[in-house]
Amino acid sequence: MANTSLADIIYTDAFASYYKRASTTKSALITSGIVTMDERIAAAAAACPTGARLVNLPYWEDLAGDPEPLIDGQSLGTSKIDLNNDVTIVMRNGKGWAISDRAIERAKSDPIRSIADQLVRYWNRETQKDLFALLKGVFASNLANNDGDHVLDISGLSGDAAVLNKNSIIMASQLLGDHKDELTAIAMHSMAESVLNQAENSATSYRPSTTPGELAQYNGKSIIMDDMCGYNPTTGVAEIYLFGRGAVALNPVPTEHETEADRDKAAGINKLYSRRGNILHVRGVKWVDGDGYSAEVPTRSDLESAAHHLRVWEPKDVRVVKLICKVA
Repeated sequence: MANTSLADIIYTDAFASYYKRASTTKSALITSGIVTMDERIAAAAAACPTGARLVNLPYWEDLAGDPEPLIDGQSLGTSKIDLNNDVTIVMRNGKGWAISDRAIERAKSDPIRSIADQLVRYWNRETQKDLFALLKGVFASNLANNDGDHVLDISGLSGDAAVLNKNSIIMASQLLGDHKDELTAIAMHSMAESVLNQAENSATSYRPSTTPGELAQYNGKSIIMDDMCGYNPTTGVAEIYLFGRGAVALNPVPTEHETEADRDKAAGINKLYSRRGNILHVRGVKWVDGDGYSAEVPTRSDLESAAHHLRVWEPKDVRVVKLICKVA
């Protein structure tokens, strides 16, 4: 390892192959099924000019209207089929790190696997931060524009009626009506997960993970435990999200020099740069620039703003709901 540089490691087929594979197998968002790639988004993004900020996702509205009786000699009328537009914004970010030659020499593990795993963990964490910022904005918009029809807030009730339990999860799922069975995963703070684990009926409802990478289950729903989910230890109020499979699209966008290395030979310092472009999109909730907004890349504060989100699909087709409750 004495003469190995970062460039020797990352500019290899082995590194590229392992990094690509690990990016999907080590993400709880992808493992749970709530985040999937969308071929429609991939095709739309590919058709956009290089460096485009926004990607348009046109879709046909559901067919509507009552059928007409078939009467001999009478023609059927026609109703308009409406074409609408969903919109998503492209996020492009990068980060650089430095490591000395001696640090590389001291690393006894496989350097390709070690560095790739570090990058994957970093970007997975950042993607989850982006997702929860996005959800904050989406549900702020839902409260402002849709009367909060995808939010169940029981935190102000008394006693057990305000607490996270099987019944509150069932009633939050009911926000999707007859589409509630499509909700397959729950994201929550670790304190909320502990409450479910300790519940009286946990023996039949809660199944903990038994191997690394496996997700715990509650009543058949995968649990994504993340302390970025809202929880106030003073009030005991937690914010919990229930997702359907594929509720969120995550599509990579081609980026120049995605992984790059440089070296200060005199100082013996290796520099690693990682750049990433992607589309993270709650399906059916379009991005809205708003008056005067033209930032090339949205910040997390932008993602959290209700002003940048507007639901365009039918309510039941947007497969994510929010439960606000007490866990202590």
